[in-house]
Amino acid sequence: MNNKPSSTDFPPEESSQAPRKSRLGRRRRGAAVVELAITMPLLALLALGVTEFSQYVNAAQVVTNASRRGARLAARNGTVTASEVQNDVTAFLIGAFPSLSGASGAISVQVVGGSGTPITGGDLTTISSGSPIRVDVSLNFDSIRWLSHFSTLDSQTLLTSTVARRE
Repeated sequence: MNNKPSSTDFPPEESSQAPRKSRLGRRRRGAAVVELAITMPLLALLALGVTEFSQYVNAAQVVTNASRRGARLAARNGTVTASEVQNDVTAFLIGAFPSLSGASGAISVQVVGGSGTPITGGDLTTISSGSPIRVDVSLNFDSIRWLSHFSTLDSQTLLTSTVARRE
């Protein structure tokens, strides 16, 4: 049996190193707070930028869907006037972006012939079967954006054209 005392039997010796370690720990915690204070605004700015860009991409997809919807409606034989198409596309966009209901001039919908020629009197029955018909939809992005502090996307207009053949 070994009767020698082990190092765990005695309390640690007081040394001049012990206070230095605690000061070092406090300094490290202080450095972490400073690092957080520097990086947090940058991360918040990055998150807001990603949010703004994502909203722009989403709005572009909604405008594309509205244009496709309008072209499908204009291509059908039962549709008689261009104003029917314009009203449907406008209602679709207001359904997707309720803030547009009071914004005048934010939405523009044009129904024209495939080559861009205006339709006489907006009467779609004048377009023969198999002829192309084009629906142009534009939306002012400023009217729906959540954050207005990113100047990169200021005064952007989302524009989409869809061509379909009249039935």
